[in-house]
Amino acid sequence: MSEKLQTIVDQLPQAVTEEGLRRLLVKVRKLYDLDNAIYYALSLGGDRAAEEFGAMTYSPDWHARYEEAGYRYTDPTVVAMQSGFAPVEWRHLDWSGQANRRLLAEAAEFGVGNHGYSIPLHGPMGQFAMFNVSKSCTEREWALLIQEISQELLILAHSIHTHSMSSLNIETRLPSKTLSPRERDVLTLISQGVRRAQIAEKLQISENTLRVYLESARNKLGAVNTFHAVAKGVKAGIIRV
Repeated sequence: MSEKLQTIVDQLPQAVTEEGLRRLLVKVRKLYDLDNAIYYALSLGGDRAAEEFGAMTYSPDWHARYEEAGYRYTDPTVVAMQSGFAPVEWRHLDWSGQANRRLLAEAAEFGVGNHGYSIPLHGPMGQFAMFNVSKSCTEREWALLIQEISQELLILAHSIHTHSMSSLNIETRLPSKTLSPRERDVLTLISQGVRRAQIAEKLQISENTLRVYLESARNKLGAVNTFHAVAKGVKAGIIRV
C-alpha cells in the first residue's frame, strides 16, 4: 500500500460526518494532485432508500446550481454509474444533446475540471453511491495521471463507501469464504495492473484457467466484477497491494 493510500485509510475513522468526509476528500484531492473529489450515496438502500449521504470539494454554489437545474437526472456520469459496475472516464461518455452541453459549460465555469473519472458503488440492498475525481489539464496529462492512480482510486472508493455505510449503521458484510492461494495470486497481480495474458504466463496457467480463478474469487467475495473483488479483497486483508 502506497504512503498516500495509507494516509487516507488511516484517517478514515475520523470521517463519520459529512464535514469529516469533506475534509478527507480535501486530503485526497491534495495527495493525488486533483481539482475535486466527491463521494456521494444517492440511495442508502432498503428501507432507507430515499436517504442520501456524501460530501464533495466542489464549491457549494456549483452543488446548488447542479440540484436546481436537475442535472442529476440527466448527467451522463450518473446514468452510466446507475447501470454499470466498472469505472468510467468522463470523456468516454455521450455528452451530446443541449442539456448535457449546458452541463459541461456550467461545470467548467464552476471549476469542476475538464477531465473526470467515476467509480460506481452498489450494495446488496439497493445501495448506490459514486466516487468521482476531476481535474483541469491536458488530455495527455490526464491520461498519465489516471494511469498512475486508478488502482488506488478504486481501493479508496470502496474503502470510503464501506466506512460510510458502517458509520450509518448499514451493514456491509465481509466475505466469509477464504480465497485459495492461486485466487489470491491472481487478484494481487490484477491489483498491480498486470495484464491478464502476463498473469497467465507468470503463473503458468492458461487464460481460460485464469478466468475460472477470477470467477471463483468474485463469487467467494460477493463481488459484482473484478474491480469490486480487488477492492473487497484489499479491504478484508485477503490481498495486499
